[in-house]
Order: sequence, then structure tokens, then C-alpha cells
Amino acid sequence: MSIIAIIAPLIFIVFIGFCTAKKQWLNQVQFDGISKLTFYGFIPVYLFYHMSQADLSSQLSIKLFAAFYLPVLLCYGLGFVINYFFHRDKTSRIATSAVFGLNVSYSNNIIVGLPVLLLAIGEQSLAIIFIIVTFHSAMLFGLTGAFSVSGNGFKWKEFIIQNLKNPLILGILSGLVFNLLGFEVPAALKNSLQLFGKPAVTLALFVLGASLATYQVTENKRFIFVASLIKLLILPALVYCFSHILLSLPALTTQVLVILSSCPIGVNAYLIAKNYQHHQELVASSVIVSTVSSGVTIPLWLMFLNL
Repeated sequence: MSIIAIIAPLIFIVFIGFCTAKKQWLNQVQFDGISKLTFYGFIPVYLFYHMSQADLSSQLSIKLFAAFYLPVLLCYGLGFVINYFFHRDKTSRIATSAVFGLNVSYSNNIIVGLPVLLLAIGEQSLAIIFIIVTFHSAMLFGLTGAFSVSGNGFKWKEFIIQNLKNPLILGILSGLVFNLLGFEVPAALKNSLQLFGKPAVTLALFVLGASLATYQVTENKRFIFVASLIKLLILPALVYCFSHILLSLPALTTQVLVILSSCPIGVNAYLIAKNYQHHQELVASSVIVSTVSSGVTIPLWLMFLNL
């Protein structure tokens, strides 16, 4: 499949969502309803079904985690150091640096990475995607939380409960439990889950486009540029070096990991920034710029990987 055939449908759906929000063809209440139904209904069901059916045994390995997460942690540290020494806000350097580290290393794997890989590679990429996504948010949010809190320290119990309430994580974890315990989803229920989960990817892209219309780019242009550069180019380059050169992983695994790492900054990074009251505008702007820029960089990575 050509690069245009992979990317064009995804960009078109995002564009439709953007125009719908910009032209106010749907009001905010209607958008909120679509968004909630998508992220609390369609996507969790989609993730549960495919996670419960995925062949995880052939993909689980220490090398897989090392190839993806070591570069992620390196970029997190790079973002932390850059913010700590160069950002003008010196009042909460550790907390703001942690948020910026999250900003340069957190990928929009479900909304962007999943549809790109489904079109480029197919369903054989799902097992690797779900293995990575299962620990992605928990690790980076936990690390950021540990740096960002003060006083009584990081509250692990609240953090775990909060993650378990996340419908996306809940969908993946419940599917993982079914998979590992060998439970079979009844045939009638399986067909229902498939039908209910089908709109998930399309609606996720539509909501992404609509959300871009609500954000504005701030004046922190240098840090927005640095965040986008690290996220879209440096991180996937490191993942490629680790997976292909250092660890010699199979070509399919390398392709999936690189594309996942090349995704734009995830919207949830903004929610974390907002929660800790650090870099909210900077992270929101980085989400916009990296998402728009990924329309160019992801096709370049697809070409580099011969997809």
C-alpha cells in the first residue's frame, strides 16, 4: 500500500473533525457526547476485544520493552534537562521539567498510531501495539507524578486507582486478563463486540480533529519546536537504533515500535499538565504543532521503513 493510501484517509477524517468544530456544525454539548461515547464506549470495547484475541506469547520479550522504553526514558530525561536549565520559569523547576519531559516522550498511540499501523501493516501489528500501550501511560504518568508532587510525596494508591478508572487502560487490562487466563469470549458476544468496536478508530480521529480546533498556539515557540523535534524525529530515531541495530529485533517489530514512537504528543499529556498546573499552554500548543507536523514526519518514517 502506498504512503498516500495510508495517510490520506486518516488526514481526511481529522480534517472533517476540525472543520466540523471550526464551523460549529455541532455544538459543544454534541461534541462532548461524541467524545465521551468514543472514549468511554467504542475504544475500550475495541481494545478489550482485540487484546483478548491477540497472540501475545510470540511478542513478549525484554528486548521489546527495552527497544521502546529505554529511548522513551532517554527523551524524557533530555526534556527534563532542557527545561531545568533553559526555561525562564525557575520557581518549580523539577515539577515543570517533569511535565516537559512527559511532553517530549508521550505518544498518541491509540488515536494516531493504531490506525496508521492497521493500514500500513494490518492486524498482525496489534499484539505489539497493545503490549506497548498497556504500560505506556502508567509509566510516564507515574514518573511525572513522582517528580511533580510535594509535601506528603507521591500517592501511589491514588495513582493506581486513577489509572484503573481510565477506560482505555481498563479495556486493555481486562482484555489482557482474558488473554492470559485463556478465557474464550462467547461467539455471540464476540460478534457484538466487533460491531460495537468498529467505529472506534474513525471516531477517535474525528474527535482528534475537533479538539485541534479548540487549542491555540502560545508564544513559547522555541520550546514547542524543541518538543516536536524530540518527539517526532529524535525519539523514533533512537527507537530504530535500539530495535534494529542494537537489539536486532524482527523487521515487523521494529516497524511497529518506530511508528508508535513517531506519533505526535498525546492529548493526555495536556490533561496531566493541567492537573499539576505546569506548562498547560505549552503542552497544549505542542500537541497541536506535533499533530499537524506528524502529517509530514510519519509518512517520512513509513518511507524509511519501506512500508
